[in-house]
Amino acid sequence: MDLRTALDRIPEIDRFPTVEEMQADLAELAAAYPDLVELRRIGTSRHGEPLVMAVIGDGPRSALAFGGPHPNEPVGALTVRELGRLLCAEESLRSGLRWHLVPCVDPDGARLNEDWHTRPGGWEVFGRNFYRPAMDEQVEWTFPKLDEPGYFDRPLPETAALARVIDEVRPALISSLHNGEYGGVFTYVSTVDEALTAALGEVPGWFGVPLHNAVWEVPDSSMLGPGVIRMPTSAEVGGDGSFGASSGDYSARHGTTTIVTEVPYWEDPRAADTSPSGTNFPDLVRATVQHVEEAGQFLRSALAVAQPDLTLDTPFQRSLVDSLGQAEAVAGAWKHIADGPSRPATVAEVCSFDVLPHMFRIRLAGTLLRVLHAELGSGNTRKGVREALASVEARFTEWCAQATRELPGERIAIRRLVAVQVGCTLAAAALV
Repeated sequence: MDLRTALDRIPEIDRFPTVEEMQADLAELAAAYPDLVELRRIGTSRHGEPLVMAVIGDGPRSALAFGGPHPNEPVGALTVRELGRLLCAEESLRSGLRWHLVPCVDPDGARLNEDWHTRPGGWEVFGRNFYRPAMDEQVEWTFPKLDEPGYFDRPLPETAALARVIDEVRPALISSLHNGEYGGVFTYVSTVDEALTAALGEVPGWFGVPLHNAVWEVPDSSMLGPGVIRMPTSAEVGGDGSFGASSGDYSARHGTTTIVTEVPYWEDPRAADTSPSGTNFPDLVRATVQHVEEAGQFLRSALAVAQPDLTLDTPFQRSLVDSLGQAEAVAGAWKHIADGPSRPATVAEVCSFDVLPHMFRIRLAGTLLRVLHAELGSGNTRKGVREALASVEARFTEWCAQATRELPGERIAIRRLVAVQVGCTLAAAALV
């Protein structure tokens, strides 16, 4: 069976799974294929959740795919489920590899997103129930980095579990399954290879999902081909010792090819358009940075109003403070690039920088609302908490309405997103 035909077997999906459902899916796969699937416990989460991995096949080399490296990114859990089903049903798809599949490597964080995972909606539902950990609490960014600058030796238990698997099986391929909010599909790759770049750029089109043909998350990275971006190192992301290496950095010692396929919830065909937009790129960047900085100033001011009256140490507050700092660092890096030579911005770049302020504002304002609602839920009704809540609620509602009005993208059927990630993973496996 060829890859496109196999991917057509992926069913329609109406929502993202809970942690319990992810675990049940893995157990169901093992029960359906007892002679083919081995379930292994590889570790324990910070809150005591067992981390379970399915092992499929008996090839001489290994592949590792894992979902939920950031717990606000739930597509990967479904991708692991459907990938496992296809690998069991079709031996030819295993590419002579022994596959290792983990549906969610941060179940504790995933639980804090379940209110929108189980009822996907618009920007407001997403933002009010959004949680993304601080960088030093992210599984994907706490692998050991044992050199200077940026020395880091504080891996999370979940990260340590993944690192043990990587060192044990020395995978030829890692597929770290991520997703963003808006635009098109892009894949970071650790290996510069023309055939791999071409294959990864082809798969999204099979399902009518546009590519994202612009660098916008990490200023120092670069396009290798349509929809494919060179994977940045931890140093390029800004590693200063406050967080560690990525799975791609860590697995490089074994010669592993790592891919990170980012799929969006909303699609915008502008994301693929590399024609000139008529907008000057430095001007576009400066305007975007200004919007991000203005939002950051408002959120910092609102947090300062509440701060003297806050009583709880929550993951939401740690996330907010860290994210504000990360956003300021990215804005600073883009400012530096805006001071470079003038050139026309592409339509894809305009799309990217259109969405960046909206994404930043809704994510972080939603996180601050969770900080404040946690305080109220604990019985803390002090004035600073109430005043901050009133101002952030008003601004958050305004920002959600603005995003809905200004971003024309359509929500993508979950099945198409899963098919793209499964397809990219299997296409890469056939080439490593």
